[in-house]
Amino acid sequence: MGCITEEGFVSRCGRHLRDDLTANFQDYFTILDRRNDEPLKLEVRHRYTVLQVEGDRGLWSTHTTEYIYEVSAESDGLIAAWHWHPGSGRPGDEAHWPHLHAYGDRETLTLHKLHLPTGRVSLEALVRFLIEDLSVVPRRDDWRTVLSRHEEAFRQARSWA
Repeated sequence: MGCITEEGFVSRCGRHLRDDLTANFQDYFTILDRRNDEPLKLEVRHRYTVLQVEGDRGLWSTHTTEYIYEVSAESDGLIAAWHWHPGSGRPGDEAHWPHLHAYGDRETLTLHKLHLPTGRVSLEALVRFLIEDLSVVPRRDDWRTVLSRHEEAFRQARSWA
């Protein structure tokens, strides 16, 4: 996230030590500058577990158990939300696969109620989208190199695609 914001993540745990940890921005969201001077609001909720492992990767490994990334325009609300929450347990929530909620006006359908299928979405892919497609101002000149390096490490270590 250092390519687009100075805000850091904090980890929060549930009431029980066996609960997943959740990483969010300190204030649960950050404001991103754009080239058109219309800022965006980014919310990230990334749930994960830390497991002790054997092998080449070291003694500990993190495993994503849920993510919710939401991008909003300050002036007119949500633009898009990427979700993966396989064990949410919320009534009526049968979308256990990675999906996108798109927001916009259409006469014939309500876009945000659709669960548009996606593959797993990395934070690096989200940051790239924000910079390239939504004109978020990068904080560093080498952002492409940084994102590529970190995304490759993510691909090598992930347990599912």
